[in-house]
Amino acid sequence: MSIEVTERAFRSALKEAAGTSAIFNLEVDGKKSKVIIRDLQRDPISSHVIHIDFHAISMNKPLHLSIPIRMTGVARGVKTDGGILQTTMRELEISCLPADIPEQVTVDVSDLGIGDSVHVRDLEIPNAKILDEPQRTVVVVAAPTVVKVEEPVEEAAELAEGEEAEAAEGAPAEGEAEGTTKPEDKKADDKKTEKKKE
Repeated sequence: MSIEVTERAFRSALKEAAGTSAIFNLEVDGKKSKVIIRDLQRDPISSHVIHIDFHAISMNKPLHLSIPIRMTGVARGVKTDGGILQTTMRELEISCLPADIPEQVTVDVSDLGIGDSVHVRDLEIPNAKILDEPQRTVVVVAAPTVVKVEEPVEEAAELAEGEEAEAAEGAPAEGEAEGTTKPEDKKADDKKTEKKKE
């Protein structure tokens, strides 16, 4: 069924429900139905809601839906050891009755050290069945990346300067090439030749 909902009314209902995973009371032509949001599309520029898919539900039948995962606390491995907290899952697939739909699942990462992780099997949601694979990683504390430098930059610069200085000492002066004679040496050679001629 195609319906129209004013944006103001929808924003107000969304605020009261505290999340898109909540149950809404939708009234159409005097008939009230309990619905959940299956899909919500927004304008990429203005962020205004342009389309919503409502799904009518029965309070006695379980639903399959996604709920957000929220991290709390500061991991020990990040705070004291400089590790990096890597979140690999943002949502969790569950099955439960409409009345038992949680707003979110909270994961406390405070006790996680370097290399520690939380998996789906570690999560518990009252009155709900988790549908994601138990071995999936939700969050992990990775070790910091260490870059090894073989030689300090300053030492390398000093070494290069020393090599240049040694090369300069053993090289011929500017304007001279190997095997060439200096002007003074040439004059001495000329005098020797004149004496021989005499």
